Amino acid sequence: MFFSRRPKNRRSERVLVLDVKLRSQARRANRWRFAVLALTALVTVALGYALGERGWQWLREHAFYSNQAFALNTIEVQTDGWISPDQVRQWAGVKLGDNLLAIDLDRIKRDLELIPQVEQAVVERVLPHLLRLQVTEREPIAQVQGLQPDERGSLVPAVLYLDAQGVAIPPLAQTQPHPLVSQALAALPVIRGVSSAELRAGQPTQHPAARTALRLVTELERSPLANLVELRAVELSSPGVLVATTSQGAEVTLGTDDLEQQLRRWRLVHQAGLRLGRAIGSLDLSVSNNCPLVWLEDSAVPPPKSKPVKFLPHRKKHV
Repeated sequence: MFFSRRPKNRRSERVLVLDVKLRSQARRANRWRFAVLALTALVTVALGYALGERGWQWLREHAFYSNQAFALNTIEVQTDGWISPDQVRQWAGVKLGDNLLAIDLDRIKRDLELIPQVEQAVVERVLPHLLRLQVTEREPIAQVQGLQPDERGSLVPAVLYLDAQGVAIPPLAQTQPHPLVSQALAALPVIRGVSSAELRAGQPTQHPAARTALRLVTELERSPLANLVELRAVELSSPGVLVATTSQGAEVTLGTDDLEQQLRRWRLVHQAGLRLGRAIGSLDLSVSNNCPLVWLEDSAVPPPKSKPVKFLPHRKKHV
């Protein structure tokens, strides 16, 4: 018939379906092959890394860390003179015979800088046998005296030193400093009005008046007045002012602002007293428009005293 359909080519359809199935199977086989290769590569890399890591650990342990060729035989210590080299070696926690390569330099630096008396530490490894420790000590410029409980609970006199940044420095325990160091520490001006209980070793004080007193000590030492007077104490009991006492018997009241200008006025009054043969009994520099002044009763200048040795660190190297 005119509208009858032409017979289909069944053979062609079967070939087409077979070709599609073959290509699909080939793609699946390729994907499996790629997955196997990727997994093999990953396992190979992981195994190689593990073997390499174990091999490096073995090499490091036997060729370096256990090698007597790198045994420590010299600990060189450089200090400013207050801390003994034996004390620094003890703080460092290393001993002769330790393997130099196995020593943790960062740990030593961290431990040393946690010591209140130490401002900065430099640790250097010098192969094959030398460890170099360089310690910059905190320089005390004042002291705070008070009481603290001992092991039996009794209150005993105690002293803390302060550096220019207000960091509290306790005395070195169980050590006898050099006589010159002891003399310099004893001559430091005493800050009164702040309790030692308010201070934490190794931490800067947050007491505002105490920080101002430290600024007074620092600026006085930098001024020409440092060669004329010896500061013995700074009293903080009155708000807004500092009362400085000198070894010559003078009592000088200063405001907490513009200390440099007040020190210049103090020097002018001191020089005027020298010309008149008089000595300052009391002087109020906290008043800006005049200087209330009282001369000593005996009208005689006290004989000059030799200034005590100052705590001036000088670097010492010990091997």
